[in-house]
Amino acid sequence: MGLAAKIICKTAGVAGMSAVVYDAYARGKKQSARTSLNESADTFESVIAAERTTSSANPTTVALQEKVANFRMNNPISAIFGRVKGFFTGVVNSVVDNVVPVICSSMALAGKGRTAKAGVWGLGIYGVYKVLYDGFGIGKENPMGK
Repeated sequence: MGLAAKIICKTAGVAGMSAVVYDAYARGKKQSARTSLNESADTFESVIAAERTTSSANPTTVALQEKVANFRMNNPISAIFGRVKGFFTGVVNSVVDNVVPVICSSMALAGKGRTAKAGVWGLGIYGVYKVLYDGFGIGKENPMGK
């Protein structure tokens, strides 16, 4: 394999991996915010439910329950946990969805000779498919046509 072919293969591999990593980061960031809000909402719901169901009319118990509820509502741990959980979920889902470009990019980067060329061809074919399918809608079922 000539020098030009090696450069093309490595460049295509880096471009493919860059697109996958960018997509994974963007999806992780979006999922992070969504999961954080869900975790905060779940915490809010459980705190309000616990606060509204006082087991005693004792003023000391009510005051204690209010203090614990305020602590739980202002505690950022559930939101932080939700952000981390959401980010990793989004990244993993994105990588799983983009398994074809990951494999082809890896072949183009790490492979030699025919393996690297096969990775570049795979990236090219997959790219054309995505443009035609997602960009122009060729092959998609029209939801309005039924």
